[in-house]
Amino acid sequence: MQVARPSPFASLPKFRRGSFALFLTAVVMSAMLADRPVAQHLLLLPGNVLQGHDFWTPITANVMFAPDSLVGLVGTVVIQWFIGSELEGFWGTKKYLMLVVGAGIAGHVASVLLALLSPTVATTLLGGTSAMDMAAVTAFGFVFGDRPLRLLAAIPLKARGLAALIVGLSVLGPIFRGEDWPEVVPMLVAIAIAAAVTTQPWRRLRDSGKLGGSKKAKNRHLRVVRPDSELLN
Repeated sequence: MQVARPSPFASLPKFRRGSFALFLTAVVMSAMLADRPVAQHLLLLPGNVLQGHDFWTPITANVMFAPDSLVGLVGTVVIQWFIGSELEGFWGTKKYLMLVVGAGIAGHVASVLLALLSPTVATTLLGGTSAMDMAAVTAFGFVFGDRPLRLLAAIPLKARGLAALIVGLSVLGPIFRGEDWPEVVPMLVAIAIAAAVTTQPWRRLRDSGKLGGSKKAKNRHLRVVRPDSELLN
């Protein structure tokens, strides 16, 4: 009797629909439009937005790669499949997309605001899924912090360590390659937002009594004593 061999793909995680949709959108838009004139109206040039042009680009830039940056799609498929899908399975598609898409848009909006202070930011063309990817990686590190993993099936690592490694390489990589520093601004903002959403430090402050706690503590020492006719007599 011949025993069926397990498929080599059986151990791969499920590519969930939200993560797959982000990747597929970036592939289709970049492959079809990156080398066309319309791409200049889908990538973000912060100075143009400040002048009232292409105001939608803080949104579209999240899924649009420049022609010389299409290799970034390789990193996107890895992150969205192996990290984003895991987080999406834990949170659900709606919450996952709200976090990563919202953080990506916020990162590019922050670049537009920073362009008010820096001419370098105003003239730097921005695009790609890196901000959304870094939001997913950051959230993954905090949510699954102590989960044991194996990098390249050999190196033992915790989820928190893997996330820190990916974030560090992604942020420092462009700087070491001599690229313009404004390119990391959307990533840094997305990382900060993902960290804040997943850790919710304001809850710890509230629970420790620093936010409204002193008022509640005072209220616990106040008692309303009803008048008693026997005491009055």
